[in-house]
Amino acid sequence: MPKGYIIAHPVLSNAEKFVSDYASKVGAVIEQYEGRFLVRGGQAAYREGDAANLDVIVEFPSFEKAKECVNSPEYKNIESGRKDNMTGVFVVVEGV
Repeated sequence: MPKGYIIAHPVLSNAEKFVSDYASKVGAVIEQYEGRFLVRGGQAAYREGDAANLDVIVEFPSFEKAKECVNSPEYKNIESGRKDNMTGVFVVVEGV
């Protein structure tokens, strides 16, 4: 079964609120749905497109599990901390 991934390249509009309202809480939600961070920050060399403040890749055992996570009540509780404090890419994708 193909794995599922969350891939995000946020441009933070309010980094402090993003961290306090979302980033500091999302790890526990991801773990609850069997996800694990593969990338969470670090150096990035953008070759094309606009650079983000942060790059994130989260792996789940399946695409369904990744969707279950972002549709869960636990995630919905903190989602506004992400949406209200960033623009950019946030996508759930199926792997190979």
